[in-house]
Formats: sequence, structure tokens, C-alpha cells
Amino acid sequence: MKTVGNREFKNRLGRYLKMVVEGETLTVTNRGKAVARVIPLKPEEEDHLTTVEDVLTRLEAEGLLRRAKGTFKDRKFKPVVTGGKPASQMIIEDRE
Repeated sequence: MKTVGNREFKNRLGRYLKMVVEGETLTVTNRGKAVARVIPLKPEEEDHLTTVEDVLTRLEAEGLLRRAKGTFKDRKFKPVVTGGKPASQMIIEDRE
């Protein structure tokens, strides 16, 4: 088992993930203290990976979320009308 610091892990993530794919187990440390272990998936675990769509469908069935109908393209955008100077003009004046 290889130990790697969190900064090193972050900076060379691709290299360490390749090691995990090849079967290596990594322990990630923060200031010398072990905080996480990255292990390769077993073949039977890969079958249980779900898509975002599957998770959203399950959460909707459980009543934990309500999905929007349609798309944003279907909705008309109405800009907010305000009085006074435009924000861009106020920013320019503030910078002077």
C-alpha cells in the first residue's frame, strides 16, 4: 500500500488513479495523518454504479425532489427593469 500526501495526490491525480486501476491501494494523508483510502473496485461493484439519471429518478420516486418539466428554452426571459443608472455605468464611475 502506497501513502501519498493530499497535495501530491491532487497535483498528480491521473498518475495515482492509473496506479489504482492497476490494483494498487493508496492511503491519502493530510499533514501526516491518514484521511482516506483509494482502492480499486471489484468487478461486481462496477455493476452497481448508477448514472445521474438513475439517482434522480430514485430520488423523485422517494419524494425527495421534483423535476422540472420542459427546458429553459421553453420559458420566456423577462429582464428586470430598474430605475437609475445602468450597473455598468456605476461600476465605471466607482473605478474612477
